[in-house]
Amino acid sequence: MIRVLYAERERLFRFGISGLCSTAIHTLIASAMFALFDATPVAANAVAFVCATVFSYLANTLWSFSSSVRWNNLLRFLAVALCGLAETMLLARATEMLGLAALWSIVAVVLFVPPVTFVLHRLWTYR
Repeated sequence: MIRVLYAERERLFRFGISGLCSTAIHTLIASAMFALFDATPVAANAVAFVCATVFSYLANTLWSFSSSVRWNNLLRFLAVALCGLAETMLLARATEMLGLAALWSIVAVVLFVPPVTFVLHRLWTYR
């Protein structure tokens, strides 16, 4: 496993940068919707999620994994993104059930979701 990650270090680095940029885009769009349109948290995060996911798909497809934009990898990317969302919700619920502070759910998500999505993208989305 370590050998595989070492061999994939450039893709992993690019994947991390893409993820940070995607998170920044999500945050900026949600904040702008709150400030400019008095949007509800659900609406603001829904629009921000769509925009950040489009950016993430393009950045990971063209830069992180050096692939081309195609319907088949778009559909697989969306499936992996939904798996990441489900994993995020499960981790958040688990930390809540354990009575841990909300910060621990963020820590769990940051530690577990990116590695799982990277592996799924590498082995399935961009095969």
